[in-house]
Amino acid sequence: MKKEEYIKQNEPFEFIGFKKLFKISEDVQVLIITLLFVITVYGYRVAIKATGKMDGYDPTVSMLFVPIYEKIIFRGIILKFFEERKNFWKAIVFSSILFSAWHFKNILWSDFSSVSSQMMYTGLIFGLITSWITLKTRSNWPAVIIHYLNSMPYEYLFLGLK
Repeated sequence: MKKEEYIKQNEPFEFIGFKKLFKISEDVQVLIITLLFVITVYGYRVAIKATGKMDGYDPTVSMLFVPIYEKIIFRGIILKFFEERKNFWKAIVFSSILFSAWHFKNILWSDFSSVSSQMMYTGLIFGLITSWITLKTRSNWPAVIIHYLNSMPYEYLFLGLK
């Protein structure tokens, strides 16, 4: 498929891509969003410690949405951004590294050992696999399904078989 055809086919989603804005480069925009995300996560940590709730809900409710919004961000926006500017394999590697770094936010809830293991897994295995699948299928949904399966507690998978 020619680049022009691909762009035409994806026009409804062009507004989610990064573009230079008010002389602010795409890289600086990503940095700003990352910093705001870290500040927001810290705010949630404070709220959860004080109330046990996150936006008025049990924190596990957000788990319902994590696979979807992470795939939109890291496979729909960031992977596509790198694919358009680099190549297939660089896009996979760069988006996986950023996906790994994203998980550093969990340091607010977990110990360093757990978080570093999670970052290694998401950057070197899970991110690479879901990025490759997304580029091959040209869809986020297979990666969302894999993310749900990956995050599912083993107790649900084996239904009490211990």
